[in-house]
Amino acid sequence: MLFLNERNMRKALFAAATVVVTALVASLLFADAGEGVVVLPNRMSDAPSMPEPDPFSVLPAKGKLLVATRNLIDPRFQETVILLLDYNAKGAAGLIINRPTQVHLIEVLPAVPGLKKQAVVYYGGPVEGYRMLMLIQSDEKPIESVSVFSNVYVSSSKNTLEHLAGSGKKGQQFRIYAGYAGWASGQLDREVSHGDWLVVLADAQTVFKKKPAEIWRDLLRRGPLIQVWSRDVHYSPLTLAQPPSSCD
Repeated sequence: MLFLNERNMRKALFAAATVVVTALVASLLFADAGEGVVVLPNRMSDAPSMPEPDPFSVLPAKGKLLVATRNLIDPRFQETVILLLDYNAKGAAGLIINRPTQVHLIEVLPAVPGLKKQAVVYYGGPVEGYRMLMLIQSDEKPIESVSVFSNVYVSSSKNTLEHLAGSGKKGQQFRIYAGYAGWASGQLDREVSHGDWLVVLADAQTVFKKKPAEIWRDLLRRGPLIQVWSRDVHYSPLTLAQPPSSCD
């Protein structure tokens, strides 16, 4: 019998997820959201604008990044970075931003003109893998979208995708994610308090510019500067990578 180590197990799970994305994304990518989903971007267009996340708070919030620590043993989320799209008393939801698949957008959406040949679908999380969510960076609010932070928006509208793909507007970019990560009420708070996640402020550079393979390690290297919510002390630094001492 063949046994997989942790790294190979993650690769196997991710490969399986890629197969699921390939099979489902073409026909169901733009399906309407079902009941009980925390994030419903296509139904939130009339919601009041939320304030920008507090950069000095160490608590989870919409527009912040969750960085998996080495304490997290769930292979679905090991070495992931998740952008929170929604966080409230009912639960939380976000997108894994550092797991691109090998599925190209033009393969699954050949009818949408203007898509770049190299653009791929990203694996957004294990919940509802057939659902499309799109992160957009734009100086102007795109149609049928909801603000996440600063000039970054989320949408699940095919009209928005077609408009963006065809506009070619400078400084405007987007990525498409299949599925998302979700937490029940209080679940994410418990995981953060147990040390499973670092909570840091998101920025567009990390989401859209950095190489996905480098995002997680880069954020971990900033460990001494990152504050997390501790079970015992709500404002305590968690050091994951101490800088070399100059006093040796």
